[in-house]
Amino acid sequence: MNKKKKYKVVSLFSGSGGLDLGFLATKRIEILLANDNSQYACESYRNNIGDHIVCGDIRELINIPEADILIGGPPCQGFSTANPNRSFDDPRNWLFKEYARVLGQVNPDIFVMENVSGMVTLEKGAVLKLILTELSNQGYNVQYKILNAKNYETAQSRRRTIIVGTKKTLTKKYDYPEPVVNPPLFGNYLTVGDVLLKNPLNGHCHNHEVSNLSELNLKRIKHIPQGGSMKDCPPELQNNSDLKRAMRRLHLNDTSPTIVHNNNDHYYHPLEHRRVTIREMARIQGYPDDYIFYGPKSEQSRQVGNSVPVPFGFHIAKSVIKYLDETTK
Repeated sequence: MNKKKKYKVVSLFSGSGGLDLGFLATKRIEILLANDNSQYACESYRNNIGDHIVCGDIRELINIPEADILIGGPPCQGFSTANPNRSFDDPRNWLFKEYARVLGQVNPDIFVMENVSGMVTLEKGAVLKLILTELSNQGYNVQYKILNAKNYETAQSRRRTIIVGTKKTLTKKYDYPEPVVNPPLFGNYLTVGDVLLKNPLNGHCHNHEVSNLSELNLKRIKHIPQGGSMKDCPPELQNNSDLKRAMRRLHLNDTSPTIVHNNNDHYYHPLEHRRVTIREMARIQGYPDDYIFYGPKSEQSRQVGNSVPVPFGFHIAKSVIKYLDETTK
């Protein structure tokens, strides 16, 4: 075994690079190429991580280098349990076929595909079966498991389906990372208070602009306790939205609910009567404070909400590298 070897990576659907940052944090990989079709996500990636990002439609991506590892999560909004109209008719759900196409070209020893937990039950499991078959047909033993980012040093409950494939020529089975936090057996979950208040942000941080609240929302938030939502408001202040999801005030002593893109409107500060900022969302996702998100505020929110939490990505990356160290020479 050569434990000092650096492994080569190709990254797809890279977004602003949360998963890539997790892999890079191991200091054991080199990213040859990354790809995303969002102009603003690519700008953030390029300015923070590197200019190996190719901005454009994956369907037009050719001449892709071979690598040891392929990573990436095809857009998941069509599969998401947060989307009440989720359907296999959503064209975004077919982008896994492009992942499979690139998999055949990159020819890695191992690949990681990340997606929402809802894909497992979509169309009574038919979608997952189709995806696993498509990936297996490229010459891989494929497995999946639902992991929660809160078990991997992330201040957020975020359940995700992690599909891993290893070349059929490699006889060793891949093992998913064991939780590093698992109360009450060992450790405590990282909380919102841990990431927002122990090292307070100042007003000069990038992406830390506070949005103004409407008079109506200001009245509402004053009724909402930590861990509460619009359901805690008096009936006359409620609207027709999902009362358990709307205006959720984070709790200092708990993990955050899953961070998603909604122009920050889902999440409110535990103590202050305001929405959380992009920077605070990014902290909950595990991004370093010196990572700058580019584009309009709505696009910054999209980049953060669509990310793989960086610490979660790091622990997945460590398990992948451990596998390669033990199977390749």
